[in-house]
Amino acid sequence: MNRLKIFRWLFFLQLFCLHALGQDLRISASVNQNNITDKDVLIFSVTIEGISDFPEVPPPESPDFVLISGPSQSSSIQIVNGKMSASKTISWQIAPTRAGKLTINPISIKYRGKIYSTEPVIVNVTASAPTQPRSAPPSGTPDKQVTPSSGEEVFLKAVVPKTTIYMGEELIVSFDLYFKNVRTFGRKKLPDAQGFWREELEAPTQPAITNETVNGVAYRKATIQQIALFATTTGELTIDPMVVDCEVIQPSQRRSIFDDFFGGSFFDDPMFSKTKIVTVQSEPIKIRVKPLPESGQPASFIGAVGQFKIESKIDTLQVKQDQALTLQYKISGSGNINAIKLPPPSLPNSVEVFEPKIEKKIDKSSGSIKGSVTYEYVLIPRRPGLLTVPAIWFSYFDPKTETYRTISTSSFKVKVVGSEDMLSERSVGLNKTEVSLLGQDIRFIMRENPVWRKSGKTVFSEYWFWLINGFSVLVIIGAITLRWWTEKMESNLTFARRRQAWSKWQNRLRILQKMADNVVGEDFYAQLSQAVNGYIADRLGLPLAGLGPKEIEQELRRHAIDSELITKTVKLLEKLDEIRFLPGMIIAEDPKEMLSTSSEIVSALSKVI
Repeated sequence: MNRLKIFRWLFFLQLFCLHALGQDLRISASVNQNNITDKDVLIFSVTIEGISDFPEVPPPESPDFVLISGPSQSSSIQIVNGKMSASKTISWQIAPTRAGKLTINPISIKYRGKIYSTEPVIVNVTASAPTQPRSAPPSGTPDKQVTPSSGEEVFLKAVVPKTTIYMGEELIVSFDLYFKNVRTFGRKKLPDAQGFWREELEAPTQPAITNETVNGVAYRKATIQQIALFATTTGELTIDPMVVDCEVIQPSQRRSIFDDFFGGSFFDDPMFSKTKIVTVQSEPIKIRVKPLPESGQPASFIGAVGQFKIESKIDTLQVKQDQALTLQYKISGSGNINAIKLPPPSLPNSVEVFEPKIEKKIDKSSGSIKGSVTYEYVLIPRRPGLLTVPAIWFSYFDPKTETYRTISTSSFKVKVVGSEDMLSERSVGLNKTEVSLLGQDIRFIMRENPVWRKSGKTVFSEYWFWLINGFSVLVIIGAITLRWWTEKMESNLTFARRRQAWSKWQNRLRILQKMADNVVGEDFYAQLSQAVNGYIADRLGLPLAGLGPKEIEQELRRHAIDSELITKTVKLLEKLDEIRFLPGMIIAEDPKEMLSTSSEIVSALSKVI
């Protein structure tokens, strides 16, 4: 009977493995809309179904579209009638470079030795109608920030909701990037804000892109950074500029004798476009900080500015003398959370109070600073009786209503049981139930050695039992390890990037070796630069957008990498940038030598990062 159960279990295990191996991959591509204008942004998505170990998906390539942001990904697992199916969707934001019936080329992936491709996607792009200029700039923004010259391709603007605040009041500063044809951008320098306590808000992985007309010129706009400022002093303060590096697509300025015939330059097509790095910065903003009003300020005010609430909790209302209990106060809301300090509770000398455990939780994902501060006290009453834990009063200034508000917790009544009561509970001897159990708990002691008799073979003495069980254990451990690895790769993007970095580099290296044997153009050095930057970014868990030689140098020094290796890496990346962005540099460089140098540097980095 035992053998039958074991073989039945192994049979179902084999069926499961065969089902997993028999999974078939399905890949498809789609867009969120097929009819857009030349000023709209399109979401292009690739969906893979039927497997659980998803391969890497390359970004979309088309001369008629420029990549704005991405990728972002989502995955799902469904079990219907005992059958499991998994899917994964990878999305990018792309923008058209011209009007017409445009095609997004098929996306191809390799999975278990086979090539799978999507169908091409057709998008109808119409020329947008000219719009009227905006009547007025946003509130709190100086007019000079929204008056770019007609030929300006990109500019940065700092936006604040108001320019007069109270000390300690939260001020959200948004940095909006206005652009026409920007391939990538990277933050170079955050604004200095002397006299402010600064918090960076979480930026979305894919900033929302809208269309806006400034002084008759159509731009795409994206909020690339938000910071929260809290003034720590009064008077007139300055928010210094933020600096951003942008990779701007530049159409070729070559002229053709056919320009007049075709109504424009043939070489204005994005296929022949080059890029250049443009550094933009916002204008400084003057902020007037007012002191908090003195009239009406309560005695319990300790500097909190915002909107808050307070809660209290105690773990028990009856405790024995010399036994600990826990008292907790929690202040939550929005405002200067980090500046909040709570006075200790007023308790009698008969209660021993330990230093509180303070826990702060800050949420920066909702467009402002929200969170909570928790004070946890351990109390030990040393005398019996009724212990009163009084209420705590907490005051804060609400800048919206420009008034002080006072809130309080509840008080607690704790019964402390004395030591004499504790002694009465410790009875000497045994009760009736314990006496009745003595005969079961204590058995006689065998004085003679037992006589062992062989009763025959058991299943545990059979070799096949241990062989089957050992194999089953190995299969189960392998399945658990595979599932853990798959879930880890899907749920932890940083872990997946780090693990796949070397294989991605090897794949790119093989492609670059083939390119080096043929006619080499700017695309070769662009691909090489992306490969080296991509490997470093994947190993260190850094965003690829805006990652330049200076940022990489800082990150490598943070990881205590050898200075000589850092210098070689930075020089290589700077050389590649020169070749990419300065025409004519490719003539003087040997592509095979550059590829060999890059391979040596990446191999050296793989041993230390």
